[in-house]
Amino acid sequence: MSVDLRTAVGAFALVFLAVVGVAAVGGVILDGGAPDTDAVADDHWQLDAVEPETVSEGGEVEMESSEPSNTVVVHLGGAAAGLGGGTSVLPIEDGDAPAEADIGSLGGVRRGVAPLTAALVENGHEVRFYGGGVGGEPLPSLLSDADAFVTTSPGALSATDADAVESFVDAGGRTLVTSDPGNAGALTDFGSSFGVYGEAGYVYDMENNDANYLSVLVEPTGPGSLTEGVEEVVLRGAAPVGTAGGPATLATAETSQLSTTREAGSYGVAVRSDSLAVVGDSSFLEPENAGRADNGVLIGNVADFLVTGPNPDVSFGPAAGPGGAVPPGATISPGATTPPPEPTDPSGNETDPSGNATA
Repeated sequence: MSVDLRTAVGAFALVFLAVVGVAAVGGVILDGGAPDTDAVADDHWQLDAVEPETVSEGGEVEMESSEPSNTVVVHLGGAAAGLGGGTSVLPIEDGDAPAEADIGSLGGVRRGVAPLTAALVENGHEVRFYGGGVGGEPLPSLLSDADAFVTTSPGALSATDADAVESFVDAGGRTLVTSDPGNAGALTDFGSSFGVYGEAGYVYDMENNDANYLSVLVEPTGPGSLTEGVEEVVLRGAAPVGTAGGPATLATAETSQLSTTREAGSYGVAVRSDSLAVVGDSSFLEPENAGRADNGVLIGNVADFLVTGPNPDVSFGPAAGPGGAVPPGATISPGATTPPPEPTDPSGNETDPSGNATA
Protein backbone atom coordinates (compact mmCIF):
# COMPACT_ATOMS: atom_id res chain seq x y z
CA MET A 1 0.00 0.00 0.00
CA SER A 2 1.40 3.34 -0.98
CA VAL A 3 1.96 6.19 1.42
CA ASP A 4 -0.77 8.35 -0.19
CA LEU A 5 -3.35 5.58 0.08
CA ARG A 6 -2.50 4.96 3.74
CA THR A 7 -2.84 8.69 4.42
CA ALA A 8 -6.28 8.87 2.79
CA VAL A 9 -7.57 5.83 4.70
CA GLY A 10 -6.33 7.27 7.98
CA ALA A 11 -7.98 10.63 7.33
CA PHE A 12 -11.29 8.94 6.54
CA ALA A 13 -11.12 6.91 9.72
CA LEU A 14 -10.48 10.00 11.82
CA VAL A 15 -13.43 11.87 10.27
CA PHE A 16 -15.74 8.87 10.77
CA LEU A 17 -14.79 8.53 14.42
CA ALA A 18 -15.33 12.27 14.98
CA VAL A 19 -18.87 12.17 13.49
CA VAL A 20 -19.82 9.13 15.57
CA GLY A 21 -18.46 10.78 18.70
CA VAL A 22 -20.42 13.99 18.15
CA ALA A 23 -23.66 12.04 17.58
CA ALA A 24 -23.14 10.10 20.77
CA VAL A 25 -22.47 13.18 22.84
CA GLY A 26 -25.55 14.92 21.30
CA GLY A 27 -27.73 11.98 22.28
CA VAL A 28 -26.52 12.20 25.85
CA ILE A 29 -27.30 15.93 25.94
CA LEU A 30 -30.80 15.42 24.48
CA ASP A 31 -31.52 12.74 27.02
CA GLY A 32 -30.86 15.30 29.70
CA GLY A 33 -33.86 17.51 28.60
CA ALA A 34 -34.27 20.75 26.66
CA PRO A 35 -32.21 23.73 27.74
CA ASP A 36 -33.93 26.62 29.52
CA THR A 37 -34.97 29.58 27.29
CA ASP A 38 -36.43 33.01 27.98
CA ALA A 39 -40.24 33.32 27.74
CA VAL A 40 -41.54 34.96 24.53
CA ALA A 41 -43.72 38.03 25.03
CA ASP A 42 -47.15 37.34 23.44
CA ASP A 43 -49.24 40.28 24.64
CA HIS A 44 -49.84 41.38 21.05
CA TRP A 45 -51.63 38.10 20.36
CA GLN A 46 -54.43 38.86 22.81
CA LEU A 47 -57.79 38.92 20.95
CA ASP A 48 -59.14 41.92 22.81
CA ALA A 49 -56.16 43.92 21.55
CA VAL A 50 -56.97 43.37 17.87
CA GLU A 51 -60.77 42.98 17.84
CA PRO A 52 -62.48 46.03 16.26
CA GLU A 53 -64.76 48.11 18.44
CA THR A 54 -68.48 47.68 17.82
CA VAL A 55 -71.54 49.45 19.13
CA SER A 56 -73.99 47.93 21.56
CA GLU A 57 -77.24 46.33 20.49
CA GLY A 58 -80.28 48.55 20.93
CA GLY A 59 -83.85 47.78 21.82
CA GLU A 60 -87.00 47.18 19.82
CA VAL A 61 -88.66 49.73 17.56
CA GLU A 62 -91.39 51.45 19.54
CA MET A 63 -93.81 54.25 18.75
CA GLU A 64 -95.01 56.86 21.23
CA SER A 65 -97.79 58.32 19.09
CA SER A 66 -101.43 57.58 19.86
CA GLU A 67 -102.74 59.05 16.60
CA PRO A 68 -105.70 57.30 14.97
CA SER A 69 -105.18 55.21 11.87
CA ASN A 70 -103.14 56.87 9.12
CA THR A 71 -102.34 55.64 5.62
CA VAL A 72 -98.66 55.55 4.67
CA VAL A 73 -97.58 54.92 1.07
CA VAL A 74 -94.13 53.32 0.75
CA HIS A 75 -92.20 53.50 -2.51
CA LEU A 76 -89.32 51.03 -2.79
CA GLY A 77 -88.34 51.78 -6.35
CA GLY A 78 -86.28 48.68 -7.06
CA ALA A 79 -82.57 47.93 -6.83
CA ALA A 80 -80.70 51.11 -6.23
CA ALA A 81 -76.93 51.18 -6.43
CA GLY A 82 -76.12 52.94 -3.19
CA LEU A 83 -73.52 51.82 -0.67
CA GLY A 84 -75.89 51.81 2.23
CA GLY A 85 -78.81 49.90 0.74
CA GLY A 86 -80.55 48.88 -2.43
CA THR A 87 -78.65 45.66 -3.02
CA SER A 88 -79.07 43.91 -6.33
CA VAL A 89 -82.27 41.97 -6.75
CA LEU A 90 -82.23 38.31 -7.79
CA PRO A 91 -85.16 36.05 -8.67
CA ILE A 92 -85.75 33.48 -5.94
CA GLU A 93 -88.02 30.50 -6.55
CA ASP A 94 -90.66 30.08 -3.88
CA GLY A 95 -92.78 27.06 -4.67
CA ASP A 96 -94.48 27.56 -8.02
CA ALA A 97 -94.27 31.36 -8.01
CA PRO A 98 -91.02 33.33 -8.36
CA ALA A 99 -90.42 36.15 -5.92
CA GLU A 100 -87.85 38.91 -5.77
CA ALA A 101 -85.43 38.92 -2.87
CA ASP A 102 -82.38 40.91 -1.87
CA ILE A 103 -79.04 39.12 -2.06
CA GLY A 104 -78.64 37.14 1.13
CA SER A 105 -82.27 37.43 2.16
CA LEU A 106 -85.62 35.88 1.40
CA GLY A 107 -87.74 38.83 2.37
CA GLY A 108 -87.87 40.64 -0.95
CA VAL A 109 -87.36 44.35 -1.42
CA ARG A 110 -89.96 45.10 1.25
CA ARG A 111 -87.63 43.52 3.82
CA GLY A 112 -85.46 46.65 3.71
CA VAL A 113 -88.17 48.68 5.45
CA ALA A 114 -89.71 45.88 7.52
CA PRO A 115 -88.94 47.36 10.99
CA LEU A 116 -90.63 50.64 10.04
CA THR A 117 -93.67 49.15 8.33
CA ALA A 118 -94.13 46.56 11.08
CA ALA A 119 -94.17 49.28 13.73
CA LEU A 120 -96.75 51.25 11.77
CA VAL A 121 -99.03 48.26 11.24
CA GLU A 122 -98.72 47.10 14.85
CA ASN A 123 -99.89 50.55 15.96
CA GLY A 124 -103.01 50.45 13.80
CA HIS A 125 -101.85 52.26 10.68
CA GLU A 126 -102.23 51.15 7.07
CA VAL A 127 -99.20 50.67 4.80
CA ARG A 128 -99.61 50.60 1.03
CA PHE A 129 -96.69 49.78 -1.26
CA TYR A 130 -95.98 51.41 -4.58
CA GLY A 131 -93.47 49.83 -6.95
CA GLY A 132 -93.70 52.29 -9.79
CA GLY A 133 -94.60 49.59 -12.27
CA VAL A 134 -97.20 49.60 -15.01
CA GLY A 135 -100.60 48.19 -14.13
CA GLY A 136 -100.84 49.24 -10.49
CA GLU A 137 -102.66 52.19 -9.02
CA PRO A 138 -100.92 55.45 -9.99
CA LEU A 139 -99.00 57.24 -7.27
CA PRO A 140 -101.09 60.46 -7.49
CA SER A 141 -104.20 58.36 -6.82
CA LEU A 142 -102.53 56.69 -3.83
CA LEU A 143 -101.32 59.99 -2.41
CA SER A 144 -104.76 61.58 -2.69
CA ASP A 145 -105.91 59.24 0.10
CA ALA A 146 -102.62 59.09 2.04
CA ASP A 147 -101.35 60.85 5.14
CA ALA A 148 -97.65 60.13 4.67
CA PHE A 149 -95.17 58.96 2.04
CA VAL A 150 -91.83 57.11 2.18
CA THR A 151 -89.33 56.51 -0.61
CA THR A 152 -86.02 54.70 -0.36
CA SER A 153 -85.12 55.54 -3.96
CA PRO A 154 -85.98 59.09 -5.04
CA GLY A 155 -84.07 58.58 -8.30
CA ALA A 156 -86.52 55.84 -9.31
CA LEU A 157 -89.50 58.19 -9.24
CA SER A 158 -90.75 59.21 -12.66
CA ALA A 159 -91.12 62.91 -13.43
CA THR A 160 -94.89 62.63 -12.95
CA ASP A 161 -94.48 60.81 -9.63
CA ALA A 162 -91.86 63.28 -8.40
CA ASP A 163 -94.22 66.18 -9.17
CA ALA A 164 -97.00 64.42 -7.29
CA VAL A 165 -94.77 63.93 -4.24
CA GLU A 166 -93.71 67.59 -4.31
CA SER A 167 -97.35 68.63 -4.33
CA PHE A 168 -98.00 66.21 -1.48
CA VAL A 169 -95.19 67.72 0.61
CA ASP A 170 -96.37 71.24 -0.21
CA ALA A 171 -99.82 70.31 1.09
CA GLY A 172 -98.35 69.16 4.41
CA GLY A 173 -98.02 65.45 3.63
CA ARG A 174 -95.34 64.07 5.90
CA THR A 175 -92.63 62.51 3.76
CA LEU A 176 -89.45 60.53 4.47
CA VAL A 177 -86.78 60.28 1.77
CA THR A 178 -83.73 58.06 2.25
CA SER A 179 -81.05 58.88 -0.28
CA ASP A 180 -78.02 56.60 -0.53
CA PRO A 181 -74.69 57.61 -2.09
CA GLY A 182 -75.12 58.01 -5.83
CA ASN A 183 -78.52 59.72 -5.59
CA ALA A 184 -77.31 63.27 -4.90
CA GLY A 185 -78.59 64.62 -8.22
CA ALA A 186 -82.02 63.04 -7.88
CA LEU A 187 -82.35 64.25 -4.29
CA THR A 188 -81.36 67.80 -5.22
CA ASP A 189 -83.78 67.87 -8.15
CA PHE A 190 -86.57 66.70 -5.87
CA GLY A 191 -85.75 68.68 -2.72
CA SER A 192 -84.50 71.98 -4.13
CA SER A 193 -87.92 73.60 -3.84
CA PHE A 194 -87.83 72.76 -0.11
CA GLY A 195 -84.25 73.93 0.38
CA VAL A 196 -82.90 70.37 0.63
CA TYR A 197 -79.93 69.13 -1.38
CA GLY A 198 -77.54 66.19 -1.63
CA GLU A 199 -73.78 66.13 -2.10
CA ALA A 200 -71.78 63.77 -4.30
CA GLY A 201 -69.75 61.00 -2.69
CA TYR A 202 -70.02 59.19 0.61
CA VAL A 203 -68.77 59.76 4.14
CA TYR A 204 -66.33 57.42 5.88
CA ASP A 205 -64.62 57.49 9.27
CA MET A 206 -61.48 55.59 10.27
CA GLU A 207 -61.95 56.29 14.00
CA ASN A 208 -65.65 56.55 14.87
CA ASN A 209 -67.27 53.55 13.23
CA ASP A 210 -68.97 50.23 13.88
CA ALA A 211 -66.12 47.83 12.98
CA ASN A 212 -65.91 49.25 9.44
CA TYR A 213 -64.87 52.67 8.18
CA LEU A 214 -68.01 52.85 6.01
CA SER A 215 -70.28 52.16 9.01
CA VAL A 216 -70.04 55.66 10.41
CA LEU A 217 -71.37 56.72 13.80
CA VAL A 218 -73.52 59.85 13.76
CA GLU A 219 -75.10 61.92 16.52
CA PRO A 220 -77.91 64.49 16.85
CA THR A 221 -76.90 68.11 16.41
CA GLY A 222 -79.58 69.27 18.84
CA PRO A 223 -83.01 68.45 20.25
CA GLY A 224 -85.84 67.52 17.94
CA SER A 225 -88.71 65.09 17.49
CA LEU A 226 -86.73 62.88 15.10
CA THR A 227 -83.80 62.50 17.48
CA GLU A 228 -85.56 62.34 20.85
CA GLY A 229 -83.84 59.66 22.93
CA VAL A 230 -81.15 59.13 20.27
CA GLU A 231 -77.51 59.31 21.30
CA GLU A 232 -75.77 57.42 18.50
CA VAL A 233 -76.84 55.95 15.16
CA VAL A 234 -75.03 53.64 12.72
CA LEU A 235 -75.26 54.41 9.00
CA ARG A 236 -73.62 51.85 6.72
CA GLY A 237 -72.84 54.04 3.72
CA ALA A 238 -73.88 57.62 4.37
CA ALA A 239 -74.42 60.33 1.78
CA PRO A 240 -74.01 63.95 2.91
CA VAL A 241 -77.22 65.99 2.77
CA GLY A 242 -78.04 69.54 3.76
CA THR A 243 -80.74 72.17 3.96
CA ALA A 244 -80.69 75.88 3.35
CA GLY A 245 -83.15 76.42 6.17
CA GLY A 246 -80.99 75.41 9.14
CA PRO A 247 -78.54 72.90 10.58
CA ALA A 248 -78.56 69.17 9.98
CA THR A 249 -80.51 66.87 12.27
CA LEU A 250 -77.82 64.17 12.38
CA ALA A 251 -74.12 64.70 11.66
CA THR A 252 -70.88 62.72 11.65
CA ALA A 253 -67.90 63.30 13.92
CA GLU A 254 -65.12 65.71 12.95
CA THR A 255 -62.93 62.70 12.14
CA SER A 256 -65.05 61.68 9.15
CA GLN A 257 -64.00 62.36 5.56
CA LEU A 258 -65.79 62.88 2.26
CA SER A 259 -64.85 60.42 -0.48
CA THR A 260 -64.72 63.02 -3.25
CA THR A 261 -62.37 65.44 -1.49
CA ARG A 262 -60.79 63.44 1.39
CA GLU A 263 -61.49 66.52 3.50
CA ALA A 264 -62.07 65.81 7.19
CA GLY A 265 -64.92 67.39 9.09
CA SER A 266 -68.45 66.96 10.37
CA TYR A 267 -70.99 66.22 7.63
CA GLY A 268 -74.76 66.41 7.86
CA VAL A 269 -76.47 63.11 7.01
CA ALA A 270 -80.08 63.87 7.97
CA VAL A 271 -82.18 67.02 7.69
CA ARG A 272 -85.77 68.11 8.15
CA SER A 273 -87.67 70.84 6.34
CA ASP A 274 -91.19 71.13 7.77
CA SER A 275 -93.09 68.03 6.57
CA LEU A 276 -90.07 66.62 4.69
CA ALA A 277 -87.38 64.53 6.40
CA VAL A 278 -84.31 63.28 4.52
CA VAL A 279 -81.71 60.73 5.66
CA GLY A 280 -78.63 60.07 3.54
CA ASP A 281 -78.81 56.32 4.06
CA SER A 282 -81.48 53.63 3.81
CA SER A 283 -79.58 50.82 5.56
CA PHE A 284 -80.61 51.89 9.07
CA LEU A 285 -84.15 50.71 8.23
CA GLU A 286 -83.02 47.13 7.51
CA PRO A 287 -83.73 44.41 10.10
CA GLU A 288 -80.05 43.57 10.64
CA ASN A 289 -79.25 47.21 11.41
CA ALA A 290 -82.38 48.27 13.29
CA GLY A 291 -80.95 46.87 16.53
CA ARG A 292 -77.57 48.60 16.30
CA ALA A 293 -76.92 51.47 18.72
CA ASP A 294 -80.03 53.73 18.77
CA ASN A 295 -81.20 52.90 15.25
CA GLY A 296 -84.40 51.39 16.65
CA VAL A 297 -85.18 54.59 18.55
CA LEU A 298 -84.66 56.62 15.37
CA ILE A 299 -86.98 54.33 13.39
CA GLY A 300 -89.65 54.68 16.06
CA ASN A 301 -89.29 58.47 15.91
CA VAL A 302 -89.60 58.38 12.13
CA ALA A 303 -92.78 56.33 12.42
CA ASP A 304 -94.21 58.87 14.88
CA PHE A 305 -93.26 61.70 12.52
CA LEU A 306 -95.12 60.04 9.64
CA VAL A 307 -98.42 59.72 11.50
CA THR A 308 -98.38 62.88 13.62
CA GLY A 309 -99.86 66.16 12.46
CA PRO A 310 -102.77 67.47 10.38
CA ASN A 311 -103.99 65.52 7.38
CA PRO A 312 -102.64 66.90 4.10
CA ASP A 313 -105.06 68.87 1.93
CA VAL A 314 -104.01 67.72 -1.52
CA SER A 315 -105.83 66.86 -4.72
CA PHE A 316 -104.56 65.70 -8.09
CA GLY A 317 -106.37 66.50 -11.34
CA PRO A 318 -109.06 68.79 -9.87
CA ALA A 319 -112.42 68.87 -11.64
CA ALA A 320 -113.50 72.15 -13.14
CA GLY A 321 -116.63 74.01 -12.20
CA PRO A 322 -118.66 76.65 -14.10
CA GLY A 323 -116.51 78.81 -16.32
CA GLY A 324 -113.50 76.54 -15.82
CA ALA A 325 -113.14 77.40 -12.14
CA VAL A 326 -111.89 74.68 -9.80
CA PRO A 327 -114.18 74.07 -6.84
CA PRO A 328 -112.30 73.66 -3.53
CA GLY A 329 -111.48 70.07 -2.67
CA ALA A 330 -112.77 68.62 -5.96
CA THR A 331 -110.82 65.72 -7.47
CA ILE A 332 -110.93 63.59 -10.57
CA SER A 333 -109.06 60.46 -11.50
CA PRO A 334 -105.56 60.97 -12.91
CA GLY A 335 -105.69 61.43 -16.67
CA ALA A 336 -109.32 62.58 -16.77
CA THR A 337 -110.10 65.61 -18.88
CA THR A 338 -111.53 68.87 -17.67
CA PRO A 339 -115.05 69.59 -19.04
CA PRO A 340 -115.34 72.73 -21.17
CA PRO A 341 -117.08 75.79 -19.65
CA GLU A 342 -120.75 76.44 -20.30
CA PRO A 343 -121.32 78.90 -23.19
CA THR A 344 -122.44 82.40 -22.27
CA ASP A 345 -124.48 85.00 -24.18
CA PRO A 346 -122.55 88.13 -25.18
CA SER A 347 -125.13 90.17 -23.29
CA GLY A 348 -124.15 88.43 -20.11
CA ASN A 349 -127.36 86.40 -19.88
CA GLU A 350 -126.96 82.73 -19.18
CA THR A 351 -127.93 80.19 -21.82
CA ASP A 352 -129.91 77.03 -21.43
CA PRO A 353 -128.58 73.73 -22.82
CA SER A 354 -130.30 74.42 -26.15
CA GLY A 355 -128.35 77.66 -26.52
CA ASN A 356 -131.32 79.93 -25.91
CA ALA A 357 -130.70 82.92 -23.70
CA THR A 358 -132.40 83.12 -20.32
CA ALA A 359 -133.25 86.10 -18.26
